[in-house]
Amino acid sequence: MPLTRRALLASALAASGTLALPRLALAQAVRWNVGFVNATGSSYVESLKPAPQRIAQATGGKLTIELYDTLVAGPEQPAAVRDGRLDGSFAVTPWLSAEAPYMNFGHLPGLLTDVAQYQRMLDPLLREEMARVWREKYRSVQLATGVFEDQCIISRAPLRTVGDFSGKKVRVHNTEAGALMQKIGAAPTPVPFGEIVPALQRGIVDLVMTSVGTAGGFGFHNVAQNFSTWRIGTVVPWSLVINQQVWQRLPDDVKPAVQAEFRKIEDEHFANHRPFSDAAIARLVTSGMQHYVAPPEQLAILFAPANVDAVFDNWYQRVQRSGYDGRALVQRIEALKARG
Repeated sequence: MPLTRRALLASALAASGTLALPRLALAQAVRWNVGFVNATGSSYVESLKPAPQRIAQATGGKLTIELYDTLVAGPEQPAAVRDGRLDGSFAVTPWLSAEAPYMNFGHLPGLLTDVAQYQRMLDPLLREEMARVWREKYRSVQLATGVFEDQCIISRAPLRTVGDFSGKKVRVHNTEAGALMQKIGAAPTPVPFGEIVPALQRGIVDLVMTSVGTAGGFGFHNVAQNFSTWRIGTVVPWSLVINQQVWQRLPDDVKPAVQAEFRKIEDEHFANHRPFSDAAIARLVTSGMQHYVAPPEQLAILFAPANVDAVFDNWYQRVQRSGYDGRALVQRIEALKARG
C-alpha cells in the first residue's frame, strides 16, 4: 500500500529522531482549569497567583494550570469540581455551610482563635478530616490548604463593647458567625461578595466581616473609618481540590512533583500569615482607619456559654444531618489544644 504524504513525513521525522520527543511531550502535557474567588488583596489570592508558573516549572511543563474566577461562581465551584465541570478549585470553606458544615469548624466561636495553633493541628488531625470530606462528598483530592489573613469587622461607627453590636445589620461570611451575631442582638444580612462595599456605604448593612487584606483590596477605607478585631471566625480555611478522575489521569511520574510544590506553597503561605496580616493592618491604619482590638474582658462576654452554646449545638445538628460527627471533632481539637 503506498504511503500518504503525512505518513512519509512522519517516517522521515522518526528516522531523523525529531518526532519522538514532541509526541512524548504532547502525550504528557495536561491542563487544569481551576476556579477561585477574586478576593482582591487577600493572602488567599496572593498565595494562589504564582501557583501556575511554579507548577509548570516544577513539572517541566507537563502540567499547566489556568485560573478562572468567572467560569463558575465561587459557592458553586465545589459542586462543579465534583461534577467535572471544573478540574479544580481553590475552594473556600464558607461555601460549604449548607452541604458540608463539618468543614466550618474554624468558624466556631472561641474554638480556634490562633492560626499558628490551627497549623499545628493540620497533620495530626485537621488535614485528613478535611480531605475526607472532599473525597466523600465532592469526589476530589485535596492538594493544599491555607487560611485567610486576620479577620476584622468594618464599621462606620466604633465597636467598643459587645453591646455595640445590638441592633446592627451585619454581613457575615459564614453560618456560625451569623448565629453568634444573632445571639448578641445583631441582624445577619446577606449581601453578595462583590457588593459589600456599596452595601456598607449605603447603609444596607452597618457592619461587614472580612479579612484585613480584602478590606484594603476592596477600598473599605473610602467608606468607613473603623475596623476591629474580635476573633470571630478567626480561622477561615481554603483548600485546593482537584477532581479525582482528573488527578488519576495525571501521569504517575508527575504527581509527586505537583504534591511537593503545592506543599511548599502551603508552607510559605502559613509562614507569611502573621507578616501579611500585620502589613495589611498597617496599610488600613495609614489610610486613615482606626483599629480597635477587643480586650479580654469583652471577649469573655462575647464567648460566654450563653452566647456560644447555641451556636455549637446548631452546628452539631447540621453536621450530624450531613453524615459526620461534629462533637467528636471538637473533642479531638480540644484535646490537641490541651497538649499545647
